[in-house]
Amino acid sequence: MTDSQYGLGIPGSADSGVRRPGPPTGDSKTGLIVAGGLVLVVVLLIGVAIGFVAGGDSGDGEPAAIPASTTAPVTSATTASTTSALLEPAPGIYSMSGITNACDLVDPTPLHQWSSTPDKAPFHAEYPPSTRGAGELTCQFTYKSLSSNNTHYYQVAIDVDVEFTAAGADPAYDEWKPADTATGKPGRDSGDVTGIGTQGYWASWVTDAEYYGAMTYLVAVQDSNASVRVSIPIMRQLGEPQVTPDQLDAIARAQVQRILDGLKTN
Repeated sequence: MTDSQYGLGIPGSADSGVRRPGPPTGDSKTGLIVAGGLVLVVVLLIGVAIGFVAGGDSGDGEPAAIPASTTAPVTSATTASTTSALLEPAPGIYSMSGITNACDLVDPTPLHQWSSTPDKAPFHAEYPPSTRGAGELTCQFTYKSLSSNNTHYYQVAIDVDVEFTAAGADPAYDEWKPADTATGKPGRDSGDVTGIGTQGYWASWVTDAEYYGAMTYLVAVQDSNASVRVSIPIMRQLGEPQVTPDQLDAIARAQVQRILDGLKTN
């Protein structure tokens, strides 16, 4: 889950002067082939634009695909044979005990101002302590609906990662931050987040293409024995209402706080 894009509402982004492809003329087979090619290009662009979720680089800095919702969550039964070597969470105020669906920690309704039509079933997975980690939760909601011209699509998602720090180990936050805040490409920005947890940062990725604009905005926080990262990728066709980083920042921060509150032990 990685790099993202969205060029709407970012200072300096250019939404004007973009030419849209005109409809094919004539009724020849050649015209149909050309039209079919254009439709395929647009579909591929849409797939690329939303086929990412921020949260670190994929090695070359390019977007990585959203995980398939068919992935089965790891359960205690699948790790029973390795219980003698489990990595236990470090002492702290957070626990995944009792969490059977990570998406119960997330409120996706703020995304409905752009789209409220699910693109796929929510994806969630709950990974208990194992030989590879001290516990992890993940959740993703994705939405897609026609924009105002009834031709193109708005697409938006929210992606959540929670990792519990293993006793004696560094938090996942320390690994996330260098990748998320790297500034090697245009359209990337980041900064500190205060007032939530012990430490935090925000980061954004912006891309302007010929026919669409895309942005991913993320907020990550480390507190006690948990690291939480919330990323929001959004894509719109040019000419649609702008989306500002401040809008996404407010949503992401609220979700991070909601998740931390939901994981607190009594």
